[in-house]
Amino acid sequence: MHAVENVVTKIGESPIWKPDTNSVVWVEAAGQEIYEYSLSTRTLNTVTTPFDITAIARCDDNGWVCASKQGLFYCSVNFDTFTPLSDPCFDTAHLHLNDAVTSPTGALWFGSMNHTHLEAPDGKLYQLTQGTAKEMDSGFSVANGIAFNPVLKRAYCSNMFQRKVYEYQLDDTMSRILDKSVFVEFEQSKGYPDGLAVDRQGNLYICHWERGMLSYYAPSQQQIGTSTLINEIDLPVKHATRCTFGGNDFNTLFVTTANFELSIQEAHLYPLSGQLLVLDAPTPGREEFLINSVALPNLKHVIEPLTS
Repeated sequence: MHAVENVVTKIGESPIWKPDTNSVVWVEAAGQEIYEYSLSTRTLNTVTTPFDITAIARCDDNGWVCASKQGLFYCSVNFDTFTPLSDPCFDTAHLHLNDAVTSPTGALWFGSMNHTHLEAPDGKLYQLTQGTAKEMDSGFSVANGIAFNPVLKRAYCSNMFQRKVYEYQLDDTMSRILDKSVFVEFEQSKGYPDGLAVDRQGNLYICHWERGMLSYYAPSQQQIGTSTLINEIDLPVKHATRCTFGGNDFNTLFVTTANFELSIQEAHLYPLSGQLLVLDAPTPGREEFLINSVALPNLKHVIEPLTS
């Protein structure tokens, strides 16, 4: 295991592997920065956005969709133009968007949270459908860490401050929820479930906030809500936020972390907090799914984009 020492984030989030450039992209979810680190050249590029970014997802036209505290934006490949798409929280001051992940169908799923009271069950899970935010589920104390199992046609989402990860059985189009169950619920000593990822075999990886570890589970092939713990991996940080697979044949795991509100003692105990961790993946992963840009509204051609 090693860390990318070039940048330390307050809340690192949303790592995305780009196989075409042999690089990993992630965000400062407590700010406005997007980072791209090249494994080939060992160089870091930083872009500052005009909004408070929380997550990114890549489009099949090489553009991006950014989730932010000001809503969803379509972004150009180099993050130099930004066009608003949708914001279901625009008229509710205490709510804003949080995580965002692409489904196997190319649709964006994203969550919201109450940023003034994290434990309030005001968060929701959405799917972006033709530019409209369609509500999929509600009652979240921070809707976080979305992931998909395309073989079993299932989705996952962390109800973070209720310490639960939900498993959803989807229909054949993977656009409608048929059933829901608790996949795993953590005791206090395990911290809070944050970002999620599914490997090539369908195992669910869970990053733990306030515990600094990864755990991964095998789902039941027959029914939702049944999981088997495979292993836990301790990390030299207090907060692990999200992970993604990349590198040669997706055998590398990139884990974003946070140095959020560390005491002096904790900063000494966890010196890698806030850095991007790079480790050998215990199991092979797969590439992140790409947003179907054809399904996005044509707003970027009719609304003058913001420019950073």
